[in-house]
Amino acid sequence: MERIRTIRLALLIFGMTIGAAAQSSSQQQPDTTPAPAFGQNAPILNPENPPVTGLDEPSLDLHTANRSFVSTALQVSESADTNGSNLLGNSGVQSVSRIIGAFDLQQFWPKSDLFFEYIGGGAFYSTPFDVRSIQAVGFEGVTRWRTGILAVRDAFSYLPDGSFEIGAFGGAPGFGIATGGGSGMAGGAIPGTHLFGTGLFGAVGNTPRLTNLAILDAVQAISPRAAITFAGGFSNAHFFDPTNQLINSDAVTAEAGYTHLLGRHDQIGAIYAFQLFQFPQDTGGQLYIHIINGRWSHAITGKLSLLVSAGPQYTELEQGGYLSRWSLSARAQVRYRWGRADVLASYEKFSSTGSGFYVGANVQAARLGYIRPLGRTWVFYGDLGYAHNTRIQTTGNAIGAGSYDSGSASAILRKHIGRTWEFIAGYRFGEEGFSEPICLVNSCGRISSRQVGGIGLEWHPAPLRIE
Repeated sequence: MERIRTIRLALLIFGMTIGAAAQSSSQQQPDTTPAPAFGQNAPILNPENPPVTGLDEPSLDLHTANRSFVSTALQVSESADTNGSNLLGNSGVQSVSRIIGAFDLQQFWPKSDLFFEYIGGGAFYSTPFDVRSIQAVGFEGVTRWRTGILAVRDAFSYLPDGSFEIGAFGGAPGFGIATGGGSGMAGGAIPGTHLFGTGLFGAVGNTPRLTNLAILDAVQAISPRAAITFAGGFSNAHFFDPTNQLINSDAVTAEAGYTHLLGRHDQIGAIYAFQLFQFPQDTGGQLYIHIINGRWSHAITGKLSLLVSAGPQYTELEQGGYLSRWSLSARAQVRYRWGRADVLASYEKFSSTGSGFYVGANVQAARLGYIRPLGRTWVFYGDLGYAHNTRIQTTGNAIGAGSYDSGSASAILRKHIGRTWEFIAGYRFGEEGFSEPICLVNSCGRISSRQVGGIGLEWHPAPLRIE
């Protein structure tokens, strides 16, 4: 019995010795496990606070949708319009009916996303009777790798009289990809580009216009806290003007930037951009623009997004010879969630292609937007916009006025009726005021003013899951 106890004790001591030796050996051995790469978990690639020099902006939504589906919608509205022909000095109430349908697709894969939207319909004018087509298509494809992101975006629209026609009488159906919203909105793009848009401010006459913009942009992280960004885009504006006065234009934009993450909420960056504005040779030839911007952003997910950007702009132009000039390029934007409401305020100073009126224009634009739920079923949308446009070249322009102002104000109420219907009531005021009387699109005067009030119904059945 005594011998058995001795054997058990010896085995216990031997086992403890082996365990201690193994533990000591494991502590002395170097750790050969590779350190995790910074990749997609790098703070600089956080999709809720993307690089300040990229095209996407911080989201105020705490959770983003990640389900693949197709969705449809149909909107029917009736409005009273004080200047349905959108002419200078014209007034006279007429009714305008609109029927607009939308088809949306979003598809998610492990490393890629796809968004597509089509909006189509027509506007029916009563006096004189006329039918105008409304068409818009948007596409966005995104792919990600361990340290970067690449996106391809394209938006096409054919509208009777510019941006006033779509989304102004209750908001266009769909998710906004085809009408400028996109999945991320304009973030760090240079002032005035609005995702490399055409920069159209104001319109006179029911002049159909075709616009298209295509963009390729990339983000490459070079460390967990720093990234470089690249973007290139092409946009054009073609006016089907029967008087052959409005000026068609093309714009090419390329930009490169560097972003550094200062902390959880703050970023700084620098960006260089080149723009080429092209016009018919008999009007003004080309404008060459070089822009350098320094910028800072502060973002708190679900609460606040603030961006400030400014820097010099150098413009070269052809005006009966070679000319060049320096100016300021600047942008400031704040998006704030105030209780249940979302508020947007922005100011930009930049150069545009001239909105069909000028062979290039210097623009100062400001906007204030407000969205707030009212109770369980009502939502209010309010928007104020103003832009001051000054011609860059004195020759080749469609109008003789040296400058013009474009302003608008709109208010929209939407009421959810069950799960698939919405009632819409909207009002919009818009005005273009020129510095001196002009004649354009078979009308003469200094001011084109327009008020529209309307009601409508929108049907959007439940999205169809495609996973």
